Amino acid sequence: MSVLERGAGVALGALALATAFGACTGSGNPNPQPSIACLVAQVILVQAFPVSGATGVPVATNTLVFGIPQGGNASGYQVQLVANGQTRIGSVLGPPPSPLPSPLATLPQNYVYAGATPPSLQSATTYTVQLTQQIVCLGPATTGTFSTQ
Repeated sequence: MSVLERGAGVALGALALATAFGACTGSGNPNPQPSIACLVAQVILVQAFPVSGATGVPVATNTLVFGIPQGGNASGYQVQLVANGQTRIGSVLGPPPSPLPSPLATLPQNYVYAGATPPSLQSATTYTVQLTQQIVCLGPATTGTFSTQ
C-alpha cells in the first residue's frame, strides 16, 4: 500500500469521525481554530476535467470531472466556481459522464471519477474551481483553475 493510499484511508476515517462527532463548530460557521480532527480530515481532491490550468474551455462545457478517494461520498461535495469576486454554485458530485471527456487528468491509485454540472460559464473568464465539503470548518477545497474561450 502506497503512502498516498494510506493517507487517503486515514483522511476518510478522520472525515467520518469528524462528521460523526461534530469536530467543528456546531453553528455551521467555519471554526477560526479548527480541531485536529478537522485538519486530519482534509481529503485530497483532484480536478480531472478540465485539467487545472486549461485555457480555451468552451462555454458550452456542461460537465466537470473530479477525482475523489474510492469509497468517498461523492454527494458530500458541491461545485462552486469563483470569478471576478463572485461565487456561483453548481451541482453536487455524482456519477461521472460516459464517455469521459478528454483530455482527462490521471488520478492517483484508489481514486475514482465523479462528475458535476457547473453553473453557466461566461466567455473569456478565468475560474477558480472549488468543492464545498461536509465538514464546514475546512471550508471549500480549491481544486484548480480554468479559463473559457
